[in-house]
Amino acid sequence: MKLLLRRFSSDLHDTPYTAEVILETGTKINIDRANVDAVRSELIIDVPNDKVEQVSALFKQKGVEVRRLVKLIAWDEERCIHCGACISVCPTGVFTFDQAWTIHLDEEKCIRCDVCVKACPLNALASVD
Repeated sequence: MKLLLRRFSSDLHDTPYTAEVILETGTKINIDRANVDAVRSELIIDVPNDKVEQVSALFKQKGVEVRRLVKLIAWDEERCIHCGACISVCPTGVFTFDQAWTIHLDEEKCIRCDVCVKACPLNALASVD
């Protein structure tokens, strides 16, 4: 399950909160995407389904806003012309062609970088908030 972590308090910038959660829960957490600067912080992490509640609770306890990402990208299949622009730019292989040259989407691989959204010439893709 993908989790979006946001709005860390300023005192957390000096704290290894992710390492603490990993150690305290014994959970292997994969950081799919991180954007941390002086103004805002946002991480997308992948957590095993059986540890989501425990990991979420501990991050919240540490002052981090946690949101489950059930749907990462909206795909308007009627608008899509299966041109492959999304395939060529996606860093994680979310999109593939099948034998009939039709696009297929594997949302589990998505890291919500939005590169495909910007590349789609017909705006058939959108980020989901």
